[in-house]
Amino acid sequence: MSRERIAALEVAVAGSEQRLGPDDPATLDARVRLALGYRDGERAQDALAELQRVVAARDAVLGRDHPDTLAAGHQLALTHFHLSIGGDGEHLSTAVETMRRVAQGRLAVLGAAHPDTLATWASLALLYGQAGRYDDARPLRERIADGWEHVVREREHQLGPDEPDTQFARRSLASAYLQLGRTGDERRVLQQVVASWGRLAAARRQRLGPVHPDTVEARERHAYSHRWIGASNQEVALVELIAADHERVLGAGHPRTLHAQVQLARRYFEGGYDIAAAIALGERVIDVVRTVLGPDHDDLRGLRATLIVAYATAGRAEDAEALAARYPE
Repeated sequence: MSRERIAALEVAVAGSEQRLGPDDPATLDARVRLALGYRDGERAQDALAELQRVVAARDAVLGRDHPDTLAAGHQLALTHFHLSIGGDGEHLSTAVETMRRVAQGRLAVLGAAHPDTLATWASLALLYGQAGRYDDARPLRERIADGWEHVVREREHQLGPDEPDTQFARRSLASAYLQLGRTGDERRVLQQVVASWGRLAAARRQRLGPVHPDTVEARERHAYSHRWIGASNQEVALVELIAADHERVLGAGHPRTLHAQVQLARRYFEGGYDIAAAIALGERVIDVVRTVLGPDHDDLRGLRATLIVAYATAGRAEDAEALAARYPE
């Protein structure tokens, strides 16, 4: 995270603390956001101090097993883990014990089939693995798979098989199967995800049109889900159709068309690994992206990064350097 963003988060904490007090829920929420910013910005010790303060305040006001206290505890454990990277056994032991307490609390309050409980178990299983406690990790991963199976069945019944929240649960179930080495079950569930996103995209397209934001979200998720089953070529073909529909319906210079083209250039490079196509499209639209969206827009930054890496991969170091100079960060 950039220094400017972290500075803004620090100002937000100070302002909330002055207006509302140090233990107000809004102040503590702001402090959690600051802690996560510190951690993303490689300031893990500062993140640790902020999260310890939040956990202590929420414990005193809300109680040890309140969901907000447990959520902060989860992040505290992850921060100890971050600090353990490189061989700090004390931080790793603290991470395991802190995550274990959070898991116990979430199990008691939320139940075994709640996504927050399952997320904490997944983190605890990871920590057990890092600590060499493989015998402890395996039964936990079994419980995670059982829990996500329950969540998927519940969401299929309550929401429907093709709703996004059902797909997110299926994706987590597939990951749980993978952790257990059940690759056949993983692929079966991922194929269900691909098919469901396809049906949802088709239904939204018929009801809303091909480039309505809700339709595009479903179409993009349908496209990207193909990568999980090793069908990157199909992924790229679907993203090509999304970009073509935007240009046909909205016009070549429309901001959303440019966004779709930026995404396509990225998929050419990452998904289909078609470096020439990524470069050709990027070179064609980058000046338009800067003119229409401005020099500080995320799409320009993303396209710039894609082109620089594509040039470097193609052995065109001079072109990469020239582009970086022409479009400075």
